[in-house]
Amino acid sequence: MFALAALLAQIAVILVHRAKNRTGSRPESCTLHTALCLLGITAGWLAIGRPEITWADAPLVLISGLLITVEAAHATVRLGAPRWADKAVCVLCGAAAATWMSSGWIPGT
Repeated sequence: MFALAALLAQIAVILVHRAKNRTGSRPESCTLHTALCLLGITAGWLAIGRPEITWADAPLVLISGLLITVEAAHATVRLGAPRWADKAVCVLCGAAAATWMSSGWIPGT
């Protein structure tokens, strides 16, 4: 499943960031990252055929596609990635998180 692979990659980026930057700085506003994650989730939901959203799937999609993705985008910026990388992480990982709603391993099955 695409969502699981994206989730593991995000967690790896977050762990590397936290290992390199032990100082606890105050986080910046994540409004743009949050909006891009929601856009990515919506795009992913449309791409997999607009499956019915259930209470069992929604929290998993929001946790992996929004909360963890925003943290991974922040870590991407702090690790020195190009200026566009954090926005790409938000949209692509948000879209991948939408595949938690898919009934099969590959969207459309």
